[in-house]
Amino acid sequence: MALLMDPAEVPQGRGAERGGLMDPAEVPQLQWADPVSSSPRVYGRKQWRAVCKVLGNDNLLAEILVRLPPNPSSLPRASVVCKRWLGILSDPEFLKRFRKHHRKPPLLGFFEGYANRFAPVMDSPDRITASCFSMPKSSTPYSDHREYMGCRHGLAVLVNKQDRKTFVWDPLTGRQHSVDFPPGLDDAFTGNFCMWRAAVLCADAEDGHVHGDCFLSPFKLVLLCCGGYNTQAFCSVYDSVSGVWGGVFSTAVSRIISLLRPSILVGNALCWLISGGDILVFDLECQSLDVIEKPAFYYVTDGCFQILRMEGGGLGLAVLLDLTIQLWERKSNSDGVVGWVLLKKTIPLEGMFPRRMNSVRIVGYDEDTNVIVLTSMTGNFTLQLDSMQLKHIVKRNNICYDPFYPYTNFYTAGRAVGREGANLELIVIGPDLLTYYLGRTI
Repeated sequence: MALLMDPAEVPQGRGAERGGLMDPAEVPQLQWADPVSSSPRVYGRKQWRAVCKVLGNDNLLAEILVRLPPNPSSLPRASVVCKRWLGILSDPEFLKRFRKHHRKPPLLGFFEGYANRFAPVMDSPDRITASCFSMPKSSTPYSDHREYMGCRHGLAVLVNKQDRKTFVWDPLTGRQHSVDFPPGLDDAFTGNFCMWRAAVLCADAEDGHVHGDCFLSPFKLVLLCCGGYNTQAFCSVYDSVSGVWGGVFSTAVSRIISLLRPSILVGNALCWLISGGDILVFDLECQSLDVIEKPAFYYVTDGCFQILRMEGGGLGLAVLLDLTIQLWERKSNSDGVVGWVLLKKTIPLEGMFPRRMNSVRIVGYDEDTNVIVLTSMTGNFTLQLDSMQLKHIVKRNNICYDPFYPYTNFYTAGRAVGREGANLELIVIGPDLLTYYLGRTI
């Protein structure tokens, strides 16, 4: 589409005075003509000069660049166009605005049970491998999958039972916080059999905060243990602001916490799968620990259960029976009583895989994108529960039950392949969005 705006009419706004980005309200409403080729030979010289002059305005250019997709390659590739673009894209204020505009960081992939094994889900040039991350210090037992507890808000959490410490780790930088076990839990189970689980979440309450690169933000660390011959579960919460652990909460459980499932954040509650299908729920706001029984009797393994965050933010449960996934959700009835409801939607897996599968299990789930990870004899697949899109992310010739921990973040590190002054193609998507792609000729 052609831009029909005289450059002299472009308002500079308050953003120009402070050298930063324009406020959304200051962005001029542009008028658009019918689509035409992006070549200046057919664009019309007057219109083409108008486009070039408008793009010469730093404020408008920043408004365009902030709308680039939040994929890992977008900013690095755009930064090699020229020094001017590099200066805008490397400005911390721009990066903050970029994250705020997109709100949700993309799913980059899954850690396969270990901190040094990563399964990317994006295709090239956005494919992120384990070599892109900075491993925890060698004293941290990241090679033991039983110690790796999962990721949330760009942070990972690990547990060292031998040293009685927990670690909050930033995979992009390798930085980590080390937190000793709370005395109330550590003393109670010294010398006793105990299974430890942990979860981390960003606690930044600043208005407009976007999760991703949250290492310097306040965080909460929840440490859970199942001890006393698996009849009691205990947990405590660490607040990074105060630097202290809170009280110890406990509740009765009938079985151990599943080692194959990390916590799922549903509203203000962290939920863990109990072996057999029940759910252990810790309410961060009410500071209570309770058990929710599974919706029906299922005689299946833990690999057939997956806690879900439903579309409306409620608690759900996926149950894999043979090659069909049933979906349950906690809802209130007409009397206000909350209980499980079996949804009409079922997901038949028969025919979705490249070849017939006799055995499929669930090994992972991303609460932000509603994507589950399935394992089979041909490798691992992601299944988006809303669109039903299936993608083969790991190829192998055997079934692997290692848990898959999702990792979402705004990854902008790395170098783009290109040169300053690379050719561009100008593409207009809708009446208010310009996106630049490298490697094409105007």
